[in-house]
Amino acid sequence: MKILKTKIAILAISFVSFLGIQSASAIEGMSIGVAYNATAFMGKGKETSTSGAGTTQKVTEEDGAMQENVSSVFVEYAASDVVSLGIEMFAEDISTPTNTNIQGTSGVSGTKVNNNVKATFSNHTTLYANVNMPFNTYLKLGYHMVDVQTDEALGTGGAYPNVDTTGYTVGLGYQHTADNGIFARVEVAVSEYDNVSAANSNEADKVVSVSDMYGATAAIKVGKSF
Repeated sequence: MKILKTKIAILAISFVSFLGIQSASAIEGMSIGVAYNATAFMGKGKETSTSGAGTTQKVTEEDGAMQENVSSVFVEYAASDVVSLGIEMFAEDISTPTNTNIQGTSGVSGTKVNNNVKATFSNHTTLYANVNMPFNTYLKLGYHMVDVQTDEALGTGGAYPNVDTTGYTVGLGYQHTADNGIFARVEVAVSEYDNVSAANSNEADKVVSVSDMYGATAAIKVGKSF
């Protein structure tokens, strides 16, 4: 999936460069723009491990939520008077707060060590379709692709590999377009992401997973249609 997103990013950058050297008639139906997004995400984290003999299972669960403001860029093509197809990419990564827990290395009376864990969501890319509706409103349907980079410092040893996830989004928006093709939008959307899991590289019986991942976004967008 990372290779696919790299190709998509190169395509988007190439298209923007293409806009600078082509006439307006040659790019009719295309739109480019930027957005300011107020986002919120939530999910349920779980760590599952077995004791030394592998017979006793320990499960630790915790819900988490965070809020971030992030910018994005998008490119669209009007396939018809009703439907526009586009790609939107966050210009910044989003990181979770660091979670710290203290564990003993050799029983209750053993040395205590800190486990610090956080995750960074990068290359957040959305392929979407906007469907025009009455009164300058539109329905947005999209497909997310996201890399999840783990960033941990585990006093108990080991590490977790990076993973990726996909998801879907649905939203509603309003667009006002001036005579010169400059437009402004306000948009709200909700998203759902697939569950992810990773095994500890040092302790194969220890697995972390994140489920019930949801997001909400309120965005202000400006752009230019050709």
